[in-house]
Amino acid sequence: AGWARAGGGSGDGRNATEVDISDASQAVTLEVIHEALFSERLDVIDGERNAVALARSFREFNVANQDLLNDFLTLYQRFETPERARRDTHRRHLRAHFDERADARRAAIARDGGAAAPRDLLTALLTTRDPATGAALTRDDVNLTLTEMMVAGHDTTAATVACMMCLLASHPEVRASVAGEVDEFRRNNGGRLPSSVADANALVKLDDAMKETMRLYPAVLIVVRKAEEGTGGVFTKGPGTEVRIPEGSGMWVSPYVLDRLARHWGGDEEDVKRFRPSRFEEAREHGDSLDAYMPFGGGPRVCLGSRFAMLEGKVLAAHILADWDVELAAETRDAIARNDGELPIAYAAGLMSFPEPLRLRVRRRGAASGP
Repeated sequence: AGWARAGGGSGDGRNATEVDISDASQAVTLEVIHEALFSERLDVIDGERNAVALARSFREFNVANQDLLNDFLTLYQRFETPERARRDTHRRHLRAHFDERADARRAAIARDGGAAAPRDLLTALLTTRDPATGAALTRDDVNLTLTEMMVAGHDTTAATVACMMCLLASHPEVRASVAGEVDEFRRNNGGRLPSSVADANALVKLDDAMKETMRLYPAVLIVVRKAEEGTGGVFTKGPGTEVRIPEGSGMWVSPYVLDRLARHWGGDEEDVKRFRPSRFEEAREHGDSLDAYMPFGGGPRVCLGSRFAMLEGKVLAAHILADWDVELAAETRDAIARNDGELPIAYAAGLMSFPEPLRLRVRRRGAASGP
């Protein structure tokens, strides 16, 4: 019920209640990733002051962050702007939060070699050594990795879960199929819900629904790469279509655009616009490579937190679907209709944002119908 309270609902489930799923998923995923990183609860759902301040700082940092574009917008680097000042303020807040915990953990590891340190992601980062040199990660390396893990495990996962729950709410047949898979898992595992990588991997329909959500609504609008030495060249898709990419060139790839091109998904211009998770099952059966599908980027610089983000998103969605019926609230249903059937999302600094709440009506499964 905590996720429902976080979204503004009563959370008791006896009657239908409206929640802002975008806010609820933000709160829950921040709690989850912070505990996974630091073995420390924030209690953000219950409104503890420091937790709310951190959540606000992290969200504002993401909205104001232009780092994704800095290599290309050189004028932006030279001038102070309100957005850059706001980003830097929140970055300092987050860095202090991360450094305080990392310094305390380093001291604890130094005292006993890490014997009593929590087995979390922070300990893993601080005890990792370069196999060739034996060097530890620098303070900056640790901070940057923690920030990326927070982005993957909080903001982007929250956006994906919010979109997926809205899509499932508007496609009852898919929702019933995915919820049925979760129910079956529960029956076969003594009533418990998924909590591990192996558990999440067993939920194939849920996995397909999450992948289809990210195909239509990737949390990151643009993947930025630079053609380094030895990687420049000529790319072609047929006679007269050569594109030269000199070494050192910056390249932007948009998963949002790429995965809405029908030629990558069977050629049907109408089907590619639809929320149809079964397309991934079909791709597996046909042995399709799905090279164009890259919501987390690709190659050696694929998002570090991609696997954690998938695990967290599927576990959260499974817990919601196991106990709650969801449907679109009138406000969001109308917003989708005004938006030609698309969810009312936007992108700020390359990350998904929500100009208006994504509201759902939720009721505990099996509860008597209420108002």
